[in-house]
Amino acid sequence: MNWLTYHKQLLKLAETMETLMPSQISARNVLLLAIQTWEPYINLYGPPGVGKTFIVHCLHHCTDLLYFSDPTRYNASVSKECAVAIDNAPHTRQEARRLYDRIRWGQKDYTGPKNVILITRQPIDDDIRKIELTLTDIDIAHIENIMRQQFGKSDFEDFSEYAQQRSGLWWYIKNLCCSIEC
Repeated sequence: MNWLTYHKQLLKLAETMETLMPSQISARNVLLLAIQTWEPYINLYGPPGVGKTFIVHCLHHCTDLLYFSDPTRYNASVSKECAVAIDNAPHTRQEARRLYDRIRWGQKDYTGPKNVILITRQPIDDDIRKIELTLTDIDIAHIENIMRQQFGKSDFEDFSEYAQQRSGLWWYIKNLCCSIEC
């Protein structure tokens, strides 16, 4: 089984939220509260591979959140009752404000989605709700346990903490899967 097969199996678990790590659970809870209280502008940010998009996919299964992979794919016919997450969004203040305005006020009746979550690698320099996501040692131990439960035993000690943090979660899972196959 190649690592993409493992990846797909883990993504299927996103619907049950079983694979969320502690830091992702914390970020998900803050996002859920922001969505429920109609907080209009939210910035979910963190380095590549920490699971920002994965959290949004989990939220899609339990809320009215709609996901768009980048700003150009946004569909302006979104209901005003929905929350919207835009991945690969700009992080500069001016560009982010322009995108927020286009989404929130771009309709002829000036009603857009109730929440707009911009997913970026760096925080947006603006006075909006920011939620940072990073990998911790507890997160790494959690994903190792999930990998053991789902796919069997592996030699997880071969990966340095620096490599885990630097390269992101999916790189780490890819290498775990390779060690399972070897």
